[in-house]
Amino acid sequence: MKLRRYQFNSLPFVTLVDDADCPIDPYVSCYLNGPLSSKSANTRFRYANELLFVLQYFSEKSIDLPAQVASGKFISLKEYMQFYDSCCLHKGAFDAASNVKHFIVNDKHLRNIIVANQKGMAKVSSETLQGRVRRLRCFLDWLFEQFHEVHEVDKVISERFAKLIAKIKLDEEGLQRNGSQQVSGAEESVLPDEIFLKLLELIMPSSPNNPFKASRVRNYLIVNLLAQSGIRRGALGKLKISDFNFYGTYDQISIYRSGNDSTDPRAEKPNQKTKPHLATVDKNLMHEVEFYIDHLRKVFPRAKYHDFLFVSENDSKGTAGQPLSLKSINSIFQKISTALGIHVHPHMLRHKWNEIFDEKGERCGIDPTLLEDIRKYAMGWSQNTTMNNVYNDRRLALKARELSIAHQHKVDQKK
Repeated sequence: MKLRRYQFNSLPFVTLVDDADCPIDPYVSCYLNGPLSSKSANTRFRYANELLFVLQYFSEKSIDLPAQVASGKFISLKEYMQFYDSCCLHKGAFDAASNVKHFIVNDKHLRNIIVANQKGMAKVSSETLQGRVRRLRCFLDWLFEQFHEVHEVDKVISERFAKLIAKIKLDEEGLQRNGSQQVSGAEESVLPDEIFLKLLELIMPSSPNNPFKASRVRNYLIVNLLAQSGIRRGALGKLKISDFNFYGTYDQISIYRSGNDSTDPRAEKPNQKTKPHLATVDKNLMHEVEFYIDHLRKVFPRAKYHDFLFVSENDSKGTAGQPLSLKSINSIFQKISTALGIHVHPHMLRHKWNEIFDEKGERCGIDPTLLEDIRKYAMGWSQNTTMNNVYNDRRLALKARELSIAHQHKVDQKK
């Protein structure tokens, strides 16, 4: 059982298939491409991965979920609790734990400690756990509607199903309330300044430490556009030449959602996730983008058939000149991470942009309320969002520490 993405009439689809690439179940395919069709391609891909985990688990237990729901048997609370335990661990964790038997360990207590330690290290994040549990609930709800909603449902079956869903939902909401139990220090940065500056130096096309033998200018532009604009990887991947305002103030880029772009040949189509807005970058960077368009991008014949800014420069698979894939952007950051000796990914630069934004706003004496409104615009969020809380927690933690120290100093003086 595996996940497969494909296109039909330029529309992206996702489904779960067997080893012969045949859909494993018509209900699974209908669920992924029916009620979830309004979701973005990447969101559907994430949901499909969660459903893959669900179906693989129950398949190993010889439980056919569509058949169980159709018959009104569903799954028992015991079977659900066993599934929940499995959701807490990375895929294959139980197999890894069972490998202990291959070691010659005579003490039963020691073997139990080894297994327990393996399981503790294999635990997934609460977000991953919640996603798996939610996907089971949503899939069961959808199946119940397909098989029973239009008919008179037996009261016993209805109550049994309601009890199961209530239990799953309770666990799901509990995970939402608890969330992550990690607390970051006030001084901690998502990307320390010294590492950030080293990254900017490393990616310079002329840098002797640059880890890339080719595509140095393109990769330099990718990193700097992310760092200066704070946009997401998806928004970067869909940037078109026409989105750059090479006029007027000469420092703005149009960021917007484009839906299913029929001009985009990529199976995994990148997109802007939030509201349209104008991102501001340095004029020198705009000139460098223009240089890339006029002198480097035009070298690739296929590039003239589309308007996307960044193109593949490697022709090992006949893709030179085609729009750069999201996987290629990830590969660029993997190579940078190896060179830096620290894991760096595109979204990390969005967090760093917010840290720098806070520092500049405070230096300029901008009213905190106005500063948050500006942030919401620059990030493409609605005015009612609470997403800004994710990014300004560090600033609030620093302020809380500063005030606490001042208060303690005052208390010490009175003593």
